[in-house]
Amino acid sequence: MDQLLGPIKKEIDLFERRLDEMLQSDVEMVHQVARYMATLKGKRLRPALVVLSAKATGLWNGGIIDAGVGVEMIHAATMVHDDVIDGASTRRGKASVNAKWDDHIAVLMGDFLLARALSILVGLGNQRALAVVSHATERLSQGEIYEFQIGLQGDTREESYFGMAGDKTASLISASCKIGPLLVGALDPVVDALGAYGEFLGLAFQVADDVLDYTGDAGALGKPVGHDLRQGKITLPLIRALAAAPAEKRQRVEALLRRQENCEADWRHIVSFVEEHGGVCSASEAAHHFAAQAEKSLQILEPSVARSILETAVHLVVDRDS
Repeated sequence: MDQLLGPIKKEIDLFERRLDEMLQSDVEMVHQVARYMATLKGKRLRPALVVLSAKATGLWNGGIIDAGVGVEMIHAATMVHDDVIDGASTRRGKASVNAKWDDHIAVLMGDFLLARALSILVGLGNQRALAVVSHATERLSQGEIYEFQIGLQGDTREESYFGMAGDKTASLISASCKIGPLLVGALDPVVDALGAYGEFLGLAFQVADDVLDYTGDAGALGKPVGHDLRQGKITLPLIRALAAAPAEKRQRVEALLRRQENCEADWRHIVSFVEEHGGVCSASEAAHHFAAQAEKSLQILEPSVARSILETAVHLVVDRDS
């Protein structure tokens, strides 16, 4: 991420200070949890995209920093809620909020972050930018529910997976790429192209994340390898492996997926099945396909340092190890 954040260090430093200000609260417990969450610092991908997408237009607006704070707080809220839903005990290698406190506090903290984020975005005074982020938040919520539905129904259709991934992950990344250009008054074709860039980048990010669930290092990921599989999530490596496998082997795995509970040997069998039938390789190819589409969307922009960094971001997303 240094390649992404280094050239915009001044703006990211402003973002960090502003984020710290906006996490302040007169309620002691809110303040305490917020301070702890600050130690679970993420990659800052979304605020970086807000800044870079604005800079790539050649224009600037002081409200862009607050826009980055808003989208990052929405992202943080979804992460807190995700950990409650998944029963996750760790987040980025440390105790999750729900593990350190409890589910009630975690849910309420997520609600606080979402409300504070929307308040910040309203304060920007740009109706179109607010509409973009509000719609993304709606899509994100639907994507979270759809993911649960897919797992519950054992839905292994690719169209279901990509519909979920678009809403759950790509929606907010796309909004992050559109809000900056909207705030600086960029032309609609530029706004739309950067929104498309974010949508493709988000799909690449989600598929790459799902590949890492099978191939990543638990320490680097901050969660056990195969965690998503054990949570009943149907992801692209599994879908592609099921499509490629002989009927007998596929049916055995499908039977395991329908079980209410599986032992560790069952999970190991599914992981091996996915690797044996090319699920990881095929999904990785899909991630690179979306990355190429994202990069193509940037062709509308004039060459610049910001555009080059956005192109670099595409490769960082699909070639990461955590």
